Amino acid sequence: MAQIDLRNATIRLADGGSNYIDVKIGEGDLSWSEKRQVDFVKSRGAMDTVRENEEVPLELSLLAIWEFITGAGGDPPTIEDVLKHRNGAASWLSASSDPLAPFCVNMFVTYTPVCPDISKETLTFAQLHWIDLAHSLKDGTIALKANCNVTEATASRG
Repeated sequence: MAQIDLRNATIRLADGGSNYIDVKIGEGDLSWSEKRQVDFVKSRGAMDTVRENEEVPLELSLLAIWEFITGAGGDPPTIEDVLKHRNGAASWLSASSDPLAPFCVNMFVTYTPVCPDISKETLTFAQLHWIDLAHSLKDGTIALKANCNVTEATASRG
């Protein structure tokens, strides 16, 4: 994967309907980890075969300074309101189809390269559930740690 400068990217937090906010990032870093569990099966004490075990959710971490937020309606809700499903985002629909699951959103990161010959790329992190949300007024940053109800991110170009 090529190096992506988040200054040339927009992060969209979207619900399961038509609501969304677009967050323009000034500086920051987005990282994620895809894991899997494997069991090594022995036969009489010797290595024999390997089997995949249960799926593990994708883990995501975002540390960013955001410049501005736009949305589908007039006055967009804050990032915190969207993640916490409150205030201006209280009527948003969950991105999960499971009515018993906690509220979650989908996150799309669209990178627009400076060079016109290179296509846009969108990374999708489905059913994002925030775990830790930290702020620094001194640094002007927001730090998000989340798990997604998927095992991997998807990427598309165009």
